Parts: sequence; structure tokens; C-alpha cells
Amino acid sequence: MRAGRATAVVAVLLSSAMAPSAVAQSVPAWAPALDSVANAAIATSKSPGVTVAVVVNGQLAYAKGYGLANVDTKQPMHADMLLRVGSVTKMFTGTMLAALIEKNLLDMEQPISRYVPSLAGKQVGAVTTQQLMTHNAGWIDNAVAYGRMGEGALGEVMREVGDTLFFTGAGRTFSYSNPSISMAGYVGEMAGKQRFASLVESNVLRPLGMRLSTFKPLEALTWPIAMGHMGPNAGGNMTVVRPMTENTAQWAAGFLFSSAPELARYTIAMMNGGTIDGADVLPRGVVRRVTTGYVPHPGGSGLDSAMYGYGLVVGTARVNGKPERVWTHGGAINGYNSSLVMLPDRKVAVVVLANGPGSGNSVIERKALELVMGAPLARATPAAPRDLTTAERAALVGTYAMGPVTVEFAELNGALVMKQGAASLPVKAASPSELVVGPQRLYTRTENGKVVYVYNGSRALARKL
Repeated sequence: MRAGRATAVVAVLLSSAMAPSAVAQSVPAWAPALDSVANAAIATSKSPGVTVAVVVNGQLAYAKGYGLANVDTKQPMHADMLLRVGSVTKMFTGTMLAALIEKNLLDMEQPISRYVPSLAGKQVGAVTTQQLMTHNAGWIDNAVAYGRMGEGALGEVMREVGDTLFFTGAGRTFSYSNPSISMAGYVGEMAGKQRFASLVESNVLRPLGMRLSTFKPLEALTWPIAMGHMGPNAGGNMTVVRPMTENTAQWAAGFLFSSAPELARYTIAMMNGGTIDGADVLPRGVVRRVTTGYVPHPGGSGLDSAMYGYGLVVGTARVNGKPERVWTHGGAINGYNSSLVMLPDRKVAVVVLANGPGSGNSVIERKALELVMGAPLARATPAAPRDLTTAERAALVGTYAMGPVTVEFAELNGALVMKQGAASLPVKAASPSELVVGPQRLYTRTENGKVVYVYNGSRALARKL
């Protein structure tokens, strides 16, 4: 596997399907340094390949592919190849919904039963699209890689959901939920009176000049495409994901095919208030709605004051000690990993897409930002662990759950442990609301002297009464 060799051309040689105004006209001086880091990152992560796009001053400055698109055919990775982007999809679902609001076709604050009549009289029908889109509906999470196919599948599944989706009350807390975004996509389908994919294409992708991006595998396969890879296997090799992952009922949550340069066009338009190539392609109200933080995001991708918008984490980080606004989201789906970050005040963005393990994506992203800005983007520094106080232990003791996922915090010899299945891990504190459990950082929310939610990553577990 020749993952260390840069094989794709720079943006000036990209496919003619790209809009000419989005193409970089020269190779930046920092490009060789970024190439070196990208090659090293994919070698370390074992990802067959990576594509990267860097936006500077609101223009695509550099786009390149590294490694292989397919380990079986040895096809080189090129910058404009399509990859599945996982949960980066969510910002496109949110942008489509915001466009429907601007057209007075959708009220995000109404119960979703207004748009999905089969849910009338159910608890699930009483949540709002706003709650769904901001992971604030109290719904459990699941991500089903394989499922029904055909564009009618979204409605077939969403019309039949039941109240077992709840693990806590609607509006109580942020908790990442792929089903909630899938339902939000179906609400858009019903409000906009078009299939979900067509709504995203007509309201977002095509106006932005994202000509290849699609939800439809049979369309994606007609363009240059990188296969997803899993592994390494027992022999130390990456293998192509077969069959290709597909579940139409969850398209809205994570199944978009796109390329790094086309995602860069999205970032350019968002950072320019909806304008790209001199044209206003998204109403400013759409940009404002998508990039507004609505619900506090515990942990928040390492950002300060992190909130969740419509498919974006919004917060601040620091460059040379000064706060910078940041909009970001990552994604993962069988065989693919992605990251996208925007610094709107600088009009700088970085997109990294991998067709395998994504552990190298953050390394590439950090280096690209440092090279462009002349200084690193400093995210929140984790506090050192310490022993919990007696009061902190007492506040935590109990059982917490989301669906079938259950953990227990218990006292043991004057210390606290977290039990999950057969595992029992010591618990330390980093702050009154941050725990260190083995290699993980968990977050808590306390009400009336008791912890009511424990957050593992972006997912909440609620105290069982």
C-alpha cells in the first residue's frame, strides 16, 4: 500500500466539473509542509487515503489527495473524489430546513405532528423540529449503517416511530441523536413537498455549485469515488467495505457523498454570509440560523462556550491568546471519517476527508490552520485530574442510562468507580462538571445537589430514578 505518496493534483488541475472561480491559481508556499504532515498522518493512522481542502481569505487556496482511493485496485486518491462525509451531512440537513423557514414553508417551533400526521397523539409527535435539529428532543441515539433502500424509506420508517425513542424529557438536555436528525429531514420532506435529497440539492448543493455532491449511491458511482475501508484486519491490511453502506432512512443524518473542494464551497458561502462567486446563493437568514448556537454542548469539541446550531458546533478557541469564533463538525460512517472547521472572522476553513480511520484528520487540520494563520488554534486545555470530594462522590452515585447503554457510579473504599458491564474504572475529577474515567473525559450536569446527566462524548445518560 503506497499511502505515503501524494498522488493527486493541486486545485489548479481539478476536474472541469469544479466551478473555475473556486480553483486555486498557485501553490501556496506552505503546501510542502502540509503535504509532509498529511503523508505522515495517513501512514500512522493506516487510512488508505485522505483529501484536504484549505480556504484562505474566503477562497479555495489548496486542495490535494494523498494515498489510495481503493486498496484493491491501487487507484490513487485525487482531490475531487467523492467520499461519504458522515455527520458533516447534518449541517446540510440544517441548511435545507433553514431555507424552508425562509420560504415560509416550515415552522421549527411547531410540534412535528403538524407535518407528520401519523404521529398525532404520540409523545414523539409533540417534539419540535427545532428540538430535533439541535439534539434537544430527548431521543436515544443509534446509527444503522444498513437498512431500507429507495427514497420512500425515510417516510416508511419515520411515520412509524414510537415513544420508546425517549430516554429523557424533550427540551431537557443536549444529547446527540441520529434518529432525531433523520426525523428532521422527513419533516423537511413533508413541509417542502419534495423528497429529502431533492430538497437539499435544490436549496443548498446546486446553488452553491456543489455539482457532484449527492445522497444517491447510483449517482455517486458515476463520478470519481473513493471506497471506504475498515481494519486493519488480522493480516494488518485495510479492506474495502463491502457491500457499500446504505440506509436511505438515515440519509439526513450522515450519508452525503461529497468532495473536499465542494465542501470548501459550502464553507466559503457560509463565512461570506451566503455569497459565493459574487452571487448571493443563500439568504443571510439561512446562514444566521445554521450558525447560531441554541443548546449548550458539554465538552463541545474542545471549544470554549460551545453551543450546537443546525448541524454545527459553534464556540471559540484562541489564536495567539485572542478568542476566535469557530464553527465545526466531524463525521464518521463505515469506512469514512471527516472533519470540517471554519474560522468565519478570518474566512479560513479546512476540510479533511479520509477513506479509512480518521485518527490522522485532526493532525492534518491543526497543521493546516497553523500554517495558514502563522499560529496554532488553541482549544481548551484539559484540567489535571484530582480526587473527588465526599460531596462530589455523593452527588454522582447512581445509575445512568440511554436506551440499552447503562453505567453505574459507586463508592469503593472511599473512592468512586464507574461500572459498565464487567469493567470497573476509577473516577477522578478535573472540574466540578468534568470527570476523568480511564482515557475518557466525561461531563456532568447537577440539579438540586444530584448529578442528573452524565455526558459521554456528545451523548447524555440520564439518572435512573
